[in-house]
Amino acid sequence: MVPVGRLAEALLDPAYERDGVSIHGGEPFAQPEGLLALVTALRERGCAHILVYSGYTYERLRRVALRRPAIGAVLEEIDVLIDGPFIAALADGAGPWTGSANQRVIDLAATRRRSRLVLTTTARWSCP
Repeated sequence: MVPVGRLAEALLDPAYERDGVSIHGGEPFAQPEGLLALVTALRERGCAHILVYSGYTYERLRRVALRRPAIGAVLEEIDVLIDGPFIAALADGAGPWTGSANQRVIDLAATRRRSRLVLTTTARWSCP
């Protein structure tokens, strides 16, 4: 067990160069309150860009967020969501950020600004 603050400090250790923080598997949204605590701690420490992988689709996460508010709060705070289950048979069609062709790279910052789902093929960010 590692306190969330200590984990955020380790992830943002200035001794290592990084473009942002990616959070992935198991399934980050299986522990939405812990995920929200981590995302919040990263933001408080100056991380401007956070990407999360999920085996769930964005639409499903939004539906579940009606019962689990922490999921909605995470989706409001992160910059990029790569959604959908990994499917080995579709691995040959994967993009640079995805493991299989069915997964999407969703620019959540643009999605919030435009009030519609915005897909992207690139993600650019910097994290101090």
